[in-house]
Amino acid sequence: MFAKKKNKNIIVIFFIVSFWSCNQSESSTNFKDIDVYTSFENEIPIRDILDGHLFDFKYFTPSPQNKYTTQIKNTNLFLEENNNSVIMLITTEEVHDSISFKIANKLTDNSTNNVTLINDYYTKDQLLFVIKTKTIEDLPIILDINKEWILSKIKENEFLKLKNQNFNGTLNDSLIHNINLNFGLNMDIQEDYHLIKQNIDEKYIWLGRAYPYRWIFLYEDIQQYYNTNKSTYQRLNQKFENILDINALPYNTQFENIKIDNDEARKIYGVYGTKVDAENITGGPFITYLFDIPKTNKVLIASGFVNFPGKNKVYHLKELEYIIENSYRINKNKGSENE
Repeated sequence: MFAKKKNKNIIVIFFIVSFWSCNQSESSTNFKDIDVYTSFENEIPIRDILDGHLFDFKYFTPSPQNKYTTQIKNTNLFLEENNNSVIMLITTEEVHDSISFKIANKLTDNSTNNVTLINDYYTKDQLLFVIKTKTIEDLPIILDINKEWILSKIKENEFLKLKNQNFNGTLNDSLIHNINLNFGLNMDIQEDYHLIKQNIDEKYIWLGRAYPYRWIFLYEDIQQYYNTNKSTYQRLNQKFENILDINALPYNTQFENIKIDNDEARKIYGVYGTKVDAENITGGPFITYLFDIPKTNKVLIASGFVNFPGKNKVYHLKELEYIIENSYRINKNKGSENE
């Protein structure tokens, strides 16, 4: 038994079988691998198309690290239970006798929609995307059209996993209160973060935790410094240098506009490094969010930094993204309630 919700060429299926609801185990994730099932004939071209059109984003840490990594599996293995939190089944009508084609039609009740999302298929909080195309040449177009929606669903799932795994334990109530009082944010700060430096008059706070080293840096500033990408990065570098004693390096910087609960925010992906005369030369990736403060000429800047030399940093960057984006989400919702 299931219910359907259609949106353009997307169909979402929610399985609500009572037995499954009561007995499913929790899905798991390493926050980067996406398991993709397809026919043997399509394995190589589909991997290349996914990596080029859907999972193309890379964090520069400074070495490039994929935000998501495609793990191709033959559809013959699909019926073996998979507890990964995000899986995909991709088929083309060109291979009519393939298992992929038959399973995809069975799962989607022979729907003509290109993209179907099935929730909780094998395990709880699991996303199964079923993608059907007439030819392999159609797949890039379908992915480009549905990219924002697919990635938003994967991100929602990751944030849910992060919350359940890392933020249901003891939090640092003192720092949470400090940030709420001085910046109006209800930010989930884990107990092993500590205060490094703060100046209430200059409206900034710098937090950190031990290995793998992570920092969170919040400050308010005048909006006029952030009117262009160039001026924004120059101002960030000035603040980083004066307060954190590091530099925002001109290396593969990425700028984008994102939506958080339908509100737009500006986001920067960059690389930082210690000053050239530092005793210990090091660096790593950082992310920065710019939130305009309503009815003022000011902007709130929230940055997260990772230092984990020689290791993959994707998980820790996503954890910082969760902390910052979720704090903004909570603050906005509370503000709406009080209006």
